[in-house]
Amino acid sequence: MSFLEGLNKDQRAAVEKVDGPVIVFAGAGTGKTRTLTTRIAYMITEKDINPKNILAITFTKKATNEMRERVMKLSGINAKYVTISTIHALCARILRQTISKIGYGLNFEIVDEEDVNKIIVDIYKDLDISKKYFSPRAAANIISSYKNGIGEINGIIKEVYDAYQKRLKESNQVDFDDLLVLTNEILTDFPDVLEYFQNKYQYILVDEFQDTNIIQYNIIKLLAAKNRNLFVVGDDDQSIYSFRGANVLNMYQFSKDYPERELIKLTQNYRSSNAILKGSNNLIKHNKHREEKELFSDVEGTLQDVTIHDAYYYEDEPRYIVDEIKHLVSQKNYQYKDIAILYRTNVISRNIELGLIEGGIPYQVYGGFAFLKRKEIKDVLSYLKYIVDPENMFHFRRIINLPARGIGDKTIEKLLLYKKEDEILFDAIERFHNEFPSTKSESLLEFKNLIVKLQELFEKLPLPEFYDEMLSLTNYKETLRNEDDEESNRIQNVDEFKSILVQLERRADLEGMSNKDKLQIGFDDVILDETVGTKQDVNGVVLSTVHSIKGLEFRAVFVVALEEGIFPSLKEDSDIEEERRIAYVAFTRAKEKIYLTCVSRRLIYGRVVLNQKSRFITEYVASLDWKEHLEEQKEIEDNTPIKVGDKVTHCNFGDGLVISESGSIIQVLFEKDHSFRKILRDHPSIKKRK
Repeated sequence: MSFLEGLNKDQRAAVEKVDGPVIVFAGAGTGKTRTLTTRIAYMITEKDINPKNILAITFTKKATNEMRERVMKLSGINAKYVTISTIHALCARILRQTISKIGYGLNFEIVDEEDVNKIIVDIYKDLDISKKYFSPRAAANIISSYKNGIGEINGIIKEVYDAYQKRLKESNQVDFDDLLVLTNEILTDFPDVLEYFQNKYQYILVDEFQDTNIIQYNIIKLLAAKNRNLFVVGDDDQSIYSFRGANVLNMYQFSKDYPERELIKLTQNYRSSNAILKGSNNLIKHNKHREEKELFSDVEGTLQDVTIHDAYYYEDEPRYIVDEIKHLVSQKNYQYKDIAILYRTNVISRNIELGLIEGGIPYQVYGGFAFLKRKEIKDVLSYLKYIVDPENMFHFRRIINLPARGIGDKTIEKLLLYKKEDEILFDAIERFHNEFPSTKSESLLEFKNLIVKLQELFEKLPLPEFYDEMLSLTNYKETLRNEDDEESNRIQNVDEFKSILVQLERRADLEGMSNKDKLQIGFDDVILDETVGTKQDVNGVVLSTVHSIKGLEFRAVFVVALEEGIFPSLKEDSDIEEERRIAYVAFTRAKEKIYLTCVSRRLIYGRVVLNQKSRFITEYVASLDWKEHLEEQKEIEDNTPIKVGDKVTHCNFGDGLVISESGSIIQVLFEKDHSFRKILRDHPSIKKRK
């Protein structure tokens, strides 16, 4: 059992408790994957369990491949018979054998999101439903949520749902949600099918259990009902996907469903130092609904592992980050890929990306597109560029159907024939309409008149104001609103692009120039060079939302824009406990150093706003452990220079802790009111105590 060597006592307990229900609360960086794969190998090699009777459920294809590779390495060739699968792939496998019982053919087709949207668009036409009520994409999202046990449907959406399901069945098609719904239906209604799969999968393991939704957990319970050999591992403190239907309550319901369960907690962290973990522990303690646990590490670390940077103006944040990255790379032997910059929402990346480009630092946007490469940004760029150059057919083709005008390739080809004779596109549109009047030629004429009107406004208004007018007259944001979904932030990205135009207006070297020249120079500039900063460098700083980076780790992590309203998000439907879990996930990605940054004045959505510092910074740094660290020191005056980690006393604000320094300025967290204040290091009002 050499593969058990190196496991701590809690990991070993999770591996060796093979029979009966087991739930493992595995904190961040506590070796969850190693424990899970070792358990499978132990079951095969030490308990002689037939690998064909083992089912391991993961939640990403990548995790599936990694788990299979690790198990094969630990237990040999027999591990290939273990079923390691995502929940959707498992359900598809079950349906391929059983779906004929409910009237589908075994050769059913699985439709993707794009196919779903096209089907619903056709249904809207058949039922004569206006998109003003619900966009087809919004209807698809509501139907998906309903299938996953979230909310109800009625009225128009119920009509769409009934027609949609009828259309799918007639075409022998299922969507991703149907894979779950129909599997649950068959396992519930056909006891012989259920018994077959219960006998096949006598031992079931579930990874990332906190990310299961209601119907997924029900399928798992059905499969495990006969043998009750169910092992689930997850972390309620890292449940951050409620917008996808994940239900953290499954973690707590498990003990009610399986009262005989064994509960194990993995709390020894193998990723971060205690200096980093103490703040993370203190942060998550503010959540009331959680299984209590506290992470610890054998690596103690120092207060230098944590840096708080409270900038006054939004431009200072990327400048500081660039300087710190250069220092880490040049002085501390870091590679760029060892560093991550994390944010709550994609719109924050714009300012950071531009700072990295200007600083010559390679980067890659993880789990998403670089800001200037996103479709909606390229759309508005095309509008602006076409207004400047109305003969540019590349941009004409991109925007002619934004919003939809029914102009297809054949119509464009006919128009191009006219353009060959007239040379000027707008003249060609006029002649095309006069000679072949139709709804399509009318749409082309309306488009031409729209561009002419925008060209007139272009030189009359400052660029940011013109941008607002352009979005209004083109109805582009309304087009996005009909297509948008919760994760994409496309409308916010379009609003954020205005910030670039605000900065162009403020550039001294562009003062007095026409808007056309400002745009042309700005677009030629490196900041708006669409080829810069988007190469997915292997050795590049990682930029990512927290949701896209879960499960990864980095030597140094910058968590940026920690401000009330941004992180945490304070939308109406925001759950502050989930927002805190998102922060916890971000903070626990760091192995050696963590930087928490915020600004007092942030340029966002085209305007400068005053933001309060995030409560999460205060909760992180105002931990009991930090105070204990201070109390352990002797309270005697010291004349050596004040530095980070020193305890100080101010004549007005009382005792505090120095949390950052920059030149002659120190930043102090005062214990009495948890306020942050910047003070001259040698100011007579402040003294150091040791």
